[in-house]
Amino acid sequence: MENKPNSIKQIKYSTLDFEPRHQFDAISQAVAPICDLKKPHSVDNGFRVKYSAFDLCGIDIIDWESDASSSERSSDLARKSDLDNWAIWFVRSGCFYNEYNDRSVKAKTGELMLVSYAQPWKSRWEGQSYVSVGLDRDKFSWMAPSLDEANRSVLNGSLTGLLRTFISTLVDEAHKISEDQKQILSRSFSNLLAASLEPTADNLHNATPALNASRLTIAREFIRKNLARPELNVDFICKSLGMSRRTLYNVFEEHGGVAKYIKTVRLQACYKALSDETDHRFVSTIAYQHGFTNMSLFSRQFKEQYSFSPTEAHECSTADHVGQNTSSPTLLDHLCRSTSRMVPASDDAA
Repeated sequence: MENKPNSIKQIKYSTLDFEPRHQFDAISQAVAPICDLKKPHSVDNGFRVKYSAFDLCGIDIIDWESDASSSERSSDLARKSDLDNWAIWFVRSGCFYNEYNDRSVKAKTGELMLVSYAQPWKSRWEGQSYVSVGLDRDKFSWMAPSLDEANRSVLNGSLTGLLRTFISTLVDEAHKISEDQKQILSRSFSNLLAASLEPTADNLHNATPALNASRLTIAREFIRKNLARPELNVDFICKSLGMSRRTLYNVFEEHGGVAKYIKTVRLQACYKALSDETDHRFVSTIAYQHGFTNMSLFSRQFKEQYSFSPTEAHECSTADHVGQNTSSPTLLDHLCRSTSRMVPASDDAA
């Protein structure tokens, strides 16, 4: 996966760089300042852990893949350590358990748990994929009461799904983030987190661009998965995603509206199929399988978009139409364009 110019630095680590018998000891030493990693019954065949980490101005995001494991941050370690940050653990697959004073909290696939490193705990992983989002205590001091109150709990507010989408987008498109976008995304995440923990009018207002960017991510993915359905329209999307018409219109306002976006994506998908020399379907079949029910309307819209007919696209190779761009702006492009106009958070959060 190619990084864009001036992309942020990512730190990558893998125990697979060590001999199997040394893999557990290697990762155990790496995380020793944070916790004591408990050795499984047998590590002779190796202990697989790999991660990719990057920093967003005081927010440390780490994408993990790991064998099942357990760890402990003892009272002595918590007292001596200079690490007192919070962390959001996003379980992408499996389960995460955190225990303190005989109270155990479980986060399942798709859930987010907030944990403070200022206190001792025991944890256990049953899964392979998760993301940790480290929150610097100085940077996030302005929302410390809300973070401490949510400590060792699964986040379940109405905005949690959008926060999860935001985190996933950052992780999946980290290779596209440039250095000059870090501050925008950091402030955006901070505002979204504040609104998720305490949805006051001010917090929701500050987080509006980030909320809309996450909603746009969800809506775009839904549209792409349902292109073949002729009933794909505003009402269908709103009902399926539990989103109001007003919210959906606001999300797509700067992109020409919902109907235009659906039409554009459908035409792009048809163009890709029609210009594929290995795709021998009829033009009408390709159109119908991407949600078009009126061939005359499809042909007219296609020619307006690409300046040649669907039949011409089907008869020629992609090379004959050099310069026809079928790519859409990336999710990160939408995210940065939207959040760059956001109302700044407090100076402490910037």
